[in-house]
Amino acid sequence: MQYIVTAEEMKFCDSYTIDRIGIPSLLLMERAAMEMTAVVKKYIKKNSGVIIFAGTGNNGGDALAVGRLLAEQGADVTFYMPGDEEKASRETKKQLSVLRNLGFSILRKMPDAEYDIVIDGLFGIGLAREITGIYEKAIEDIGRLKEKGALVAAVDIPSGVCADTGRILGCCVKADFTVTFEYGKAGHYFYPGRKMTGELFIRQIGISGKARKEKETSYFSFSEDEIRNLIPERNPAGNKGTFGKVLLTAGSHDMAGAAILCGRSILRTGAGMVKVITTEDNREIIQNSLPEAMLYTFKDKPDEAKVEEAVKWADVLVAGPGIGREKNACLLMRQILKQGKLPMVIDADGLNLIAENKELQEAVRAYDRRHIIMTPHPGEFIRLSGISMEEYKKNPRQAVRDLAEYFGCVVVGKDAVTLVSSPDVEQVYMNLSGNDGMATAGSGDVLAGIIGGLLAQGNAFFEAACIGCCLHGSAGEKAAEKKGRYAVTASDIIDEICQVLR
Repeated sequence: MQYIVTAEEMKFCDSYTIDRIGIPSLLLMERAAMEMTAVVKKYIKKNSGVIIFAGTGNNGGDALAVGRLLAEQGADVTFYMPGDEEKASRETKKQLSVLRNLGFSILRKMPDAEYDIVIDGLFGIGLAREITGIYEKAIEDIGRLKEKGALVAAVDIPSGVCADTGRILGCCVKADFTVTFEYGKAGHYFYPGRKMTGELFIRQIGISGKARKEKETSYFSFSEDEIRNLIPERNPAGNKGTFGKVLLTAGSHDMAGAAILCGRSILRTGAGMVKVITTEDNREIIQNSLPEAMLYTFKDKPDEAKVEEAVKWADVLVAGPGIGREKNACLLMRQILKQGKLPMVIDADGLNLIAENKELQEAVRAYDRRHIIMTPHPGEFIRLSGISMEEYKKNPRQAVRDLAEYFGCVVVGKDAVTLVSSPDVEQVYMNLSGNDGMATAGSGDVLAGIIGGLLAQGNAFFEAACIGCCLHGSAGEKAAEKKGRYAVTASDIIDEICQVLR
């Protein structure tokens, strides 16, 4: 499991290691410098010109130590500290003393020279205010050196990126790569911080794991290897009923595509059977495009007895893709929610109907607790939650947690960085797979189908949502490798599910 922390959580881990375990802060700083130096060395040539931009906090101390180690290994290193040295932290003052004992000078004025590599150590994860004045000028200087061809490496996090949200605090450094220590920070993954971080290297420096056990991290993620162990094993003696029956309520007049995409992804993920409830005019196209699916279609309005019969047949329900927001769609959602206990994924129009209908909202809240997974994109999310887009973007973690708690269900907040929250789990899952090629029509229908297929095979709710997001993103990555990010379609993502599951 990969743990992802906020600034406060990382500071706690540092303090715990120093104060309670007894590992000196200067030793941790030296280890951090050694780890970063090892990464920088991959990009450096003999006699490369390196400039260190050092702030007065411990991030600056890390950068100074990196410069010292690089100089010892033959690099031509310039040390530049634009801030007031008297305000430097105890550890950074010690690094300055060591450098002077070795004969190095610390410049207070930016030299008029060109460099091969820039080490950004102006600000670390503790920055909480907007950057102005001399530091804004220093960041502009780093930008000019980058434009001239210098490689920019950030210590821990690019200066100016908020470690908790990824937002830009006035201005920021755009790094080619960042070396962070022990855990990734939330700001490395949320946009725009993710774009400013460049390639991210996470290096261990001896922070005690006991600290994380005392203060749980806000986020976690799974690697592909971990996901592999969480995917249900196939029973070699099983049959189509063994692997689960999924009832999919999807599609409406002239809107068959969502039903086809979602149905295909349910089967591609391993579910044994799928039955689709949709309008009669979708029958022929679904039979041609998804012949494996059974159908119940209706003309004027759905027959309640037949819907009830279909629900009794199913192990899992998936509802919402392409059903529209008309009277029949609302009737179907009411009928399906009425049974109140089967594992259920609600997506797309199903969410919009709930957002605008108090009766459906109460039906969700009355449903067997934790047996629903909602998969809203940002627009659907704000309609469901009643908060503004600005509020959602400011603190997406709290937003998904609040919505999950209100409805008593698992919430998959689909976005450039998707978050999954459950009322039963304090940590929020942060999905790190995927790419912008997946921002294409039908991609959400595919995700709903993947999660439904996993539920049908026995994955628990929160687990199925997390695994589904990772599989979906990984399939999107493989599709982009083959087609390019501009050309990925939802069907391409489905085609790659089998490769990911392999």
